[in-house]
Amino acid sequence: MWARKRLDIYWKDLVAGRLACVTCWNRPVAQQRLETAWASADTALSCLSVRSGFDLFLSAIAWPPGSEILISAMTIPDMARIARHHGLVPIPVDLDPHSAAPTLASLQKALTPQTRAILVAHLFGMRIPLEPILKFAREHDLVIIEDCAQAFVGPQWTGTSGTLVSMFSFGTIKTATAIGGALLTVRDPSVLATMKATQSAWPTSSRLGYALRLAKYGLLKLLSGRLAFAAVVVACRLLRRDHDRLLNNTVRGFPGDQLLPLIRRTPCAPLLSLLHRRLRTFPHQRLQRRTRQGEVLQDALQGHVDMLGISGDDHTYWVFPILVDDNESMLAALLDAGFDATQGSSMEIVEAPEGRTDTAGNIRALFPKIVYLPLYPEMSRSTLRRMADVVIAAS
Repeated sequence: MWARKRLDIYWKDLVAGRLACVTCWNRPVAQQRLETAWASADTALSCLSVRSGFDLFLSAIAWPPGSEILISAMTIPDMARIARHHGLVPIPVDLDPHSAAPTLASLQKALTPQTRAILVAHLFGMRIPLEPILKFAREHDLVIIEDCAQAFVGPQWTGTSGTLVSMFSFGTIKTATAIGGALLTVRDPSVLATMKATQSAWPTSSRLGYALRLAKYGLLKLLSGRLAFAAVVVACRLLRRDHDRLLNNTVRGFPGDQLLPLIRRTPCAPLLSLLHRRLRTFPHQRLQRRTRQGEVLQDALQGHVDMLGISGDDHTYWVFPILVDDNESMLAALLDAGFDATQGSSMEIVEAPEGRTDTAGNIRALFPKIVYLPLYPEMSRSTLRRMADVVIAAS
């Protein structure tokens, strides 16, 4: 059984993280070393998560209550929640199905005198072409916040020039994960200074908690092997448990309803240390292999199945979403053939405010049709072609 996803971290990194929980105690030094490796002290900020960084940014920018922020309609649920907590009104903007980029027509339709910013998410492992959106923002005096959580390609790219903030995640299922952590590039010194001052007053995340997370995800990495994962699926069937729901709940970064207390913490020194290691030893060859595998799968499915966000720039295929009318039949066919595909549960389509015209109708209609296929470097080309045959036959 091919698991839906394998953690993008080596055993030696997990061991290094556990050792850091014992040996790394000087958090300011670890933070300075990491942020210097990322960009510079003038632009870099390390955080517990992208959610934490977004919360810090909105606190620093302090737009008046009722201000509107245009958001790529497909995103993680917490981004809109955080915006609402700061008194802002998130407005979803429609996405082009081929590039997953916010459409200019939708941006224009959503624009009002209260609009202050655009939050653009690079989805699925590729970068959307930002120049048209940057031009739109300049014409309307808007700030652009760039969510690069799914688009990390290595420390050589720390965001797009012209955006105010670029946010990168190293959470559990992200590329080059450190089992947590985020890095931000903030291009306004005064905003960055305010964000740092606010974060310095937050409590530090638990060292013991991080050590336990490393142990937990080490176990999940062990269980993602083909035989072990097949045993997990069989066990769930025998226990009448939904393995899809179980796995989705297991990898949630901030479970429960108390979001803000969980994200308003600074990363502990061991997390900073492991994140610095992940930057320093970034596995370029592994990313290149995943990209080649994605191209193989794309070529095999081209003309047979609709693929979402397939025409973006520098695509590294962090996930591989296809669009099908009958999700249940597709998932069952793939599972029977030994492929654990999923509809996923970590994304949502942002709801339009009450009384406002929905400016994300197209992507909202497509969202229930999404199925994510397993894709990672351990899968051979012949395996990917066999999976493509299953998808085509079930379409």
